[in-house]
Amino acid sequence: MPTNKPQTKTFVIPDQADRFPSSTPPGLPPDGYVITFSATDGYYIAKPSTRLLILSFPGAGASPYSVVNEDVVEVPSHSGTYQVALPISPLPGTQVYIKDAGGVANTNPINITTTQLVDTQNPYQITNNFGCIKVVFTGTTWSVISKV
Repeated sequence: MPTNKPQTKTFVIPDQADRFPSSTPPGLPPDGYVITFSATDGYYIAKPSTRLLILSFPGAGASPYSVVNEDVVEVPSHSGTYQVALPISPLPGTQVYIKDAGGVANTNPINITTTQLVDTQNPYQITNNFGCIKVVFTGTTWSVISKV
C-alpha cells in the first residue's frame, strides 16, 4: 500500500551578490522582495513584490539621494531642486520608482540623474506635484515605463 510521505526538494537560489552588493551579507535582497522563477533563463530571482513597499524615504536634506539597487523612493517636501541619482550600470531589468511625496515638484523639481540617459534626457525631471515615474534599466539606458 502506498504511503503519503511528503517529498522534500531542495530550493537553490543563485548567488545574487552582483545584483545586491550593498546588502549584508552581499547577495541578499531587501525586505519586501519575493522569489520568482524566470522561464526565460531558468533561474529563480528576487524581485520587488507586486505590492510596493516604500523602501526609501530620504530626508529633505538628503539631496542628492543615491539609489543603490531596485528601490521605491518617496521624495519628501523640499525646497529647491532635489537630486535623485540612479545606480551606475545595474543589471538589465532593474526597476526604480520615484515619487514626489511632498507634492512640491511643480515649483521644486526632482532631477533624476544617471551616467546613462533616461528616455534620452539627463537629468530627467519630475515637475508635476505628486508625480511618479517607474524606470527600468535596459542594459544601456534607463527607460520610463510609467509616468503620472
